[in-house]
Amino acid sequence: MSRNVAEVVIACHSAERPLGRAVASVLEGNGDLATVTVVAHNISASVLRDSLTPRHATQVRWLELADGTRSPANPYNFGTSKVTAEWVSLLGSDDFLQPGAVADWLTQSARADAVITRLLYDRGGVVRTPPVRPFTRSERDAVRDRLYYRSAPLGLMRREYLEANDFAWDPDLKAGGDLRLSTLLWSEGRVAVQTAGPGYVIGADASDRVTMRLAPLSDELSHVERAWGHTGWARALTGAQQRALAVKYLRIHFFGAAYYRAINERWGVGDRETMAAAIEMVLRRAPSALCPLSVADRRLLSALRDTAVPDAEVNRLAKARRSFLRPSALVPKDLASLFDREAPLRFMASSALVR
Repeated sequence: MSRNVAEVVIACHSAERPLGRAVASVLEGNGDLATVTVVAHNISASVLRDSLTPRHATQVRWLELADGTRSPANPYNFGTSKVTAEWVSLLGSDDFLQPGAVADWLTQSARADAVITRLLYDRGGVVRTPPVRPFTRSERDAVRDRLYYRSAPLGLMRREYLEANDFAWDPDLKAGGDLRLSTLLWSEGRVAVQTAGPGYVIGADASDRVTMRLAPLSDELSHVERAWGHTGWARALTGAQQRALAVKYLRIHFFGAAYYRAINERWGVGDRETMAAAIEMVLRRAPSALCPLSVADRRLLSALRDTAVPDAEVNRLAKARRSFLRPSALVPKDLASLFDREAPLRFMASSALVR
């Protein structure tokens, strides 16, 4: 293959980030197939250039964007709009690629519009999303392969497909700016999933990482109205896709938000009302998402929907549902859904097989 098959876009807003490592992981381990574009976000490119070796600095295409925000949406949209290669790949400035990752993705990309990468932690272990069907090698399906559990559009995206469908980050959202892009791409595009081989590594260096801070709940759930409101983009999905996405929203966005507030004992003014309203918005569109939830899930969900339940009780239930080996976490309240693909038994089994 010729050079510049893929272009890796890195957004960076601080000279404290290990940008040099991210750039080197592309140019040293994947540079025969990929180039690098760095978007200096609200910072001078010359400041970031100094953190790279001279040889790497001259191989990078440098762009600058000053928008006064901390959101990664604008720099990733801006960088993607400048890509001329067939494939676009996004890389966090504190993350890096393993040697040969791009080549491995490309072996799976022949008939695909996107390739979802393996995600690993730099301190060991793998991110067990999406929990795909373990013995399928064909084109993946958003519902049957539970692709919605991978919210970040990491790996490869075919540039022309993104442009033709106007798939981009939503820059005005406080959180979840990548959800419309990834969800619609997984739903409508042809998707391959890398299940082995070199992948994308999440770095643990940046203590100020924007996406990992505990934000106000109204900000954290600002994407719910955009997706599930009366004119939300989830209306474009099939009924099965809406149900699968709704289950993911309940487990990841709502139960996750509740858990982190529980362990920090930090429910702010209006948070419970925001949570209850967001849950109702999703369940109005996809009420059958309740069926595969475990007994522990349903207990927590009932408490979150009732703002009269004390915060302390919500916190107890949010922590209790994380004991995943208890019967209450393994068995759906609706026993007819025991072997549903989204029910705990099949979901956990598929997650355990992710490598």
